[in-house]
Parts: sequence; structure tokens; C-alpha cells
Amino acid sequence: MAEILWNKSMAEAATLGKCNSFWEASGISFDSRTINKGDLFIALPGERDGHDFVQAAFDNGAVAAMVSKKPKGFNENDKLLIVDDVMKALVRMAKISRNQSEAIFIGITGTSGKTSTKDMGSLVFKCYGKTHFSMKSYNNILGCSLTLATIPKDTKYVLVEIGTSCLGEIAELSQLVKPDHIIITDVSIGHIEGLKSLDNIVDEKASICSGQKKKGIAIIPRGIEKFSQLKTKVQGFGSHLISFGEEECSDVRITNIEVSSNAITSRILDQKRNIWKLKLKTAGKHYIKNAAALLTLVSSLKLSPAVAISALEKWTPLAGRGQVSEIKFNNHNNNISIRLIDESYNANPGSLKSSLETLVCIFTNEKNQSQQPRRIAVLGDMLELGFSEVKEHVNISKLSTLDKIDKIFCVGPRMRKLYNVLPYPKRGVWTETALEMQNVLVNKLNNGDIVMIKGSFSMGMNTIVNKLKNT
Repeated sequence: MAEILWNKSMAEAATLGKCNSFWEASGISFDSRTINKGDLFIALPGERDGHDFVQAAFDNGAVAAMVSKKPKGFNENDKLLIVDDVMKALVRMAKISRNQSEAIFIGITGTSGKTSTKDMGSLVFKCYGKTHFSMKSYNNILGCSLTLATIPKDTKYVLVEIGTSCLGEIAELSQLVKPDHIIITDVSIGHIEGLKSLDNIVDEKASICSGQKKKGIAIIPRGIEKFSQLKTKVQGFGSHLISFGEEECSDVRITNIEVSSNAITSRILDQKRNIWKLKLKTAGKHYIKNAAALLTLVSSLKLSPAVAISALEKWTPLAGRGQVSEIKFNNHNNNISIRLIDESYNANPGSLKSSLETLVCIFTNEKNQSQQPRRIAVLGDMLELGFSEVKEHVNISKLSTLDKIDKIFCVGPRMRKLYNVLPYPKRGVWTETALEMQNVLVNKLNNGDIVMIKGSFSMGMNTIVNKLKNT
């Protein structure tokens, strides 16, 4: 039987709302389509007003609904928790739940790598005790509030992903989450449309420490452009700082990275220069960094790194985040077999650079190859780059990895800027949309090609992946 997290009386006290009928809920949801039986449905306002879907939520298993007005067809005796403001009421529930929990809270932020680190961390910390974590990429005020408001009793570890699209957002969320310990995965250009500059991005990421409890650990990446600035900012909040990275001066150092067809291995030297040997079921070099950050935290908390390593070696990336697969299809009576690296979930300049590095180093040690396979990048627009969007797309042409990439296909008006400055032999095809590209690309591939697909979520690059897999 599912654990009861909230009931009528508890929710009334937390939200200052009123309900005339008793209920007990084992979860909270804002989507009537995916609601679980036993959930409290929260009717969020917006373009699609949640109040219009209260009946659908009840039909799909909701035990009660939190609303700011009585929906049509309902009366005073229905299980409606009526509050002044649904979002503010949810935040109040989150604060109550956070303050009552005795768990260790781990806040995770970064320009890229947040979700993967949180997913890895959920596997790791489950090995040490009951663990609760952010679902999907829920990292804004709604997502963090849902995570906090649904902490089960006796939870030992809580992992909360914290994101931003504007100045001050992370500081606000940090005050809500009050993390004991911090991981900052990466600090680079991303969401600059709202954050305006890399200096602001550094300040914004560092502000995750503003709500941190005293003497907490902050684990930060050594190999970033603004490391000194980030270090100063983090230490200014009183955090105990530990750096990680490939640089020799890193407190925890990543060495001996080797990529094979479906795995990546590394040696990691901790602060005492003990050696951790790690193997991940992915080809992405950046995932080793995420794992190193988690191992650093595990070791700092006096937990067994060996247990964490065993858990990490079972982890696999989600769709669109580095999955490698072999795809076979028939094209004009020719049997084609390609290797696909699916990085279609999202993109910013830092993560795109990492994905290109993966493309050029994967499948390089294969024997019995009569010729080297073509390496092909299919790149969609990187969004939310504001005034620097043209510069950042053109700058891709300056990356040294492009020397080892045979063809680059481009999708979107921003990637047109890159396409126009590429050397002619490297130009594949440019299309306005992913839908157009999915029909073009299939006919341009040769047997043995290695193809990496990446772009911002809204570009729909996953449609190209789906086309290839279903051809």
C-alpha cells in the first residue's frame, strides 16, 4: 500500500486552505493525463487552466484537487481543497515537508549535466538508504516544490535538481531546498538570453550555495573558463569547496579516459590519491565528470566509494542523452548499418562540444576495418543564447574536433550561420526543420557511418532519431 503523504487536515494547515471532505493522498500531480491513483491534483492556472481538467483528474484516480475556485459541476462537499493561490499553496506545502524531513539534501545545478548527475545519484544513494529525487527534469519552482512536497517518511537522502532561466531564480530555489551539500556540474554559456553574460551565469550557479546549511560541501568543476570567479563566489557563502576535473590541480582528478564502442573507462584520484577505477555504459566523456562529482561527494560523506562505483556501472543514459545503438535499414535496395549517438534531448555550446568530442573518439579502436567510417554530426539550433546566438553557432566551426568529422548536417535558422562558414567538403545539407531533415538524412547515409544527433529540445531533433530507427 502506498505511503500517505498528505491528508485533508495536514494540507489545510500547510496551505491555509479549506476542504469540507476528508481525503488522504500518496502523491501530487499537476497533469490529469499522467496522474497516479491516490494523487492530489493541483489545478495550476495558465494557458491551459488546470481547473478545466479537475474532473479528468478524478476520473483518472485523483483523491482530491487543490483549486483556487470551484470548477463547474462540483459542489461544496466534493474533495476540493480551496486555496487563495494554487502555486503559492504548493510552495507552502514544500516548505513544511522540507522542514519536517531529517534527510540529507543534495542540490545539483549546472549549465549541463544536472539531470544525468541526478539520475546517476539516485542509483548511488539508494545503496546507502531510502532516497527521494526530482522526477524528469523538474528543476524550476514547480518542479522543486513537487519534489519537496512528496518526500516520504524516513527518507535518508533527497536529490534536488535546480535550474534557472533568469537572474535570482537559483538563489530563490536554494532558500526553498536548503541543501546540505552542493554539486555544480558545469558553468558555461547557456540560457544567456535571460542571464545576459557568462559572469552572470557564474554568479547564478554559485548562488545555489546561498541557502546551503553551514559547513556544507560544494563540489565544483575545475576545468571551466571562470573557475577562479566561481571558487571565490562559492567560498563567500561559507561552503567547503572541493574541485574535480582532468586538470592536475583538481582536488579530485580524472585520468586515463578511454572510450570504446559502448563504454568509457577512467581512473579517478581522490583527495588522498586513492585510485577509483570506473566504467560507464556510455561513450560520453562528460558522464565521467558527472560520476566523479558524485564519487567526490560519497567519499566526503564517509560512504563507500566501491558501493557507488558498482551502482554507477549499472547506470545507462536516458533516450536523447547519449544512448548508442546500431541501426539497420534498406535504402534503395542497399543494406545500410549505422551507429547512432542520440544526443537529441537538448544542447548548449558546452554540451555540444562534449558530444562532438564523443563522436570523434568513439569506435576508433575497432579491428578489421577496411576503411575508417564516416563521422557525421547532425546539429539543430541551440536556443536561449540571446545576443550571442550567432557568435556561438559560428564558433562551432573553430572547434578542433571538426577536423575529424566528415560531414555536418544543420537544422534551423541559427545553424544556417554555421553551415555558411563550414568548409565546402564538410557541408552535408541544411534544412529549416527537423521534419525536413529526417527525410533528407536517410538518403545521405552510407553503410558504416557513425551519426551523432544533437539540438535544443524545442528543435525536435528526436524526430530524426525516430525516423532512423523506424526506417
